[in-house]
Amino acid sequence: MAQAAPGPPDPPAPPELTAIDALLTRQAREASRHSFQLLGGEAVRDAALTAPELPVDPPDWAQAVADASTEPTVVFAPVTDATGQVVDFVDVAVNTAGRSLAARSRPRHGQLMTVSQPSSETSGLFAAMRRVLATGEPVTGRDWDATLMVGGEPLHRRVRITATRHRGHVVVTFDDAARRHELISDRVQEQGLIGWGEWELASGHSDWSPGLYVIFDRPSDAGPLTLGELARRLVPEDRTAFRVALEHVMSGLPVELDLRLLLTDHTRHIRFTLEPLRAASGPVWGLQALVRDVSKSYLRRVELDAAVHAAERRRQRADAEARVAARLREAVLPSHPPEITVQGVTSAVAYRPAETRSSIGGDWYNVQPLPDGRVLYALGDAAGHGLDAVARMAALRGGLAGLAHTGQPVEALTAWLNRLTFDSGMDGTATAIVCRYHPDRELLRWVCAGHVPPVLLRDGKARLLDDTTGLLLGVLPKVTYTAYELPLRDGDTVLMCTDGLVERRDEDITEGLSGLLCAVERHAGLSPQQLVDTVSAELLPTPQEDDSCLMALRRGKPAASDRAWGD
Repeated sequence: MAQAAPGPPDPPAPPELTAIDALLTRQAREASRHSFQLLGGEAVRDAALTAPELPVDPPDWAQAVADASTEPTVVFAPVTDATGQVVDFVDVAVNTAGRSLAARSRPRHGQLMTVSQPSSETSGLFAAMRRVLATGEPVTGRDWDATLMVGGEPLHRRVRITATRHRGHVVVTFDDAARRHELISDRVQEQGLIGWGEWELASGHSDWSPGLYVIFDRPSDAGPLTLGELARRLVPEDRTAFRVALEHVMSGLPVELDLRLLLTDHTRHIRFTLEPLRAASGPVWGLQALVRDVSKSYLRRVELDAAVHAAERRRQRADAEARVAARLREAVLPSHPPEITVQGVTSAVAYRPAETRSSIGGDWYNVQPLPDGRVLYALGDAAGHGLDAVARMAALRGGLAGLAHTGQPVEALTAWLNRLTFDSGMDGTATAIVCRYHPDRELLRWVCAGHVPPVLLRDGKARLLDDTTGLLLGVLPKVTYTAYELPLRDGDTVLMCTDGLVERRDEDITEGLSGLLCAVERHAGLSPQQLVDTVSAELLPTPQEDDSCLMALRRGKPAASDRAWGD
């Protein structure tokens, strides 16, 4: 009968998986070699394997005491020499949980502790049991790093022991999970971890918590994955990171990293905290992993990162626009010299820009001597913030400066300024006060287009000149404005401000105007420049969220030093 042809050979494993397997094999070999050295070499192992069981006669109460505990529990009888000195211990009873633990070792009674488990002497366990027997003082919650001899091979365990004296015997309870659970529980509470695993390299033994089976979509009866098998479940691009992490752990360093786990129908994002397991000296003999499924938080982080990047791009655009707006405002709105006097009227301005770039507004002012001897005073505010508001401000100020040379009355200038705002193509409105001083008649004529009305300070008393204002600029194409007139007396001061000085979100503007009148009266004796600076500092909030402009015009007798000041 013909034999079937052999099938094709299995494809070679990916290089990273081969490297991970080689790394784990080398570390397991080194850990095993070091463990044998700790135990005393081949002779000690042979003695543990071949030592005969001692004939023991367990007390009738021993098994009942062992069975009373749910943790692995062993009852030890002392072994004495001719002088009565305790030279060893022999097990005489073990409970069901202890048999499960002892299944990794020799399950029979009558084993000498120092022979079957030579590390009991070097670790101090034997000495501790002798003290318990001699003094009656129990040992509770002591951590024991044990290198057990199981079937002739070393097995590292970290256990917590409780030892008590009972009727001349020592009852020892071994909890190989308590210390680990305590450590892991602390980390779980701190970091929200939901699974743990522990791998011993030399024996290949591993323990998983129930949560780790859930994370890996693995039935609990299938048992834990080895580290090599775990590596094969990772996204191929993440295997290099896993190998590098294992190299760090094998050198004694803890590592935290995020990896992607390939499941049947989706990819799961897993955060591993890997910690080396090692004795006080010698190589790493195992590792412990604290594991958390961060798939949901990963997606939220991706969404958050995208939102942060989008916000950063918006912020950069806003900053760039704010820089351009600030430069444009500086170019269009020259600084006002302190207390300049033209035709017997001294003017002063306190202009305070907003403290944040995003709040750059469209406040503007103009003091413009005209060829016919009259003087134009104007102050306004283009609605909004940013580059658009500054652009409207520049159009309004520049347009009015040109229109003023026509010699037309202020009501006509304001109507033209309204049409300019309406026809500019920029979606926005503005407010303004347009004034002209007639030195031959000592008369001030003004129009208020949706703006805060001016204030008259006369004989130490301040009042609003008129609370009737015309329509905002830019609402309708054709608007008729009414001009008001005020004969100026020597010492009269007229103040005009933008709403940033008197308007607050949490109060009515009438409260702001009342505060302005009170502040002006309190500081009536100051010079025009001192007056606007002091009142602005007193009324403006901190931080200042909007632009503010306060202009003062004070009538005095014309002096020979009067000089013109243009744009």
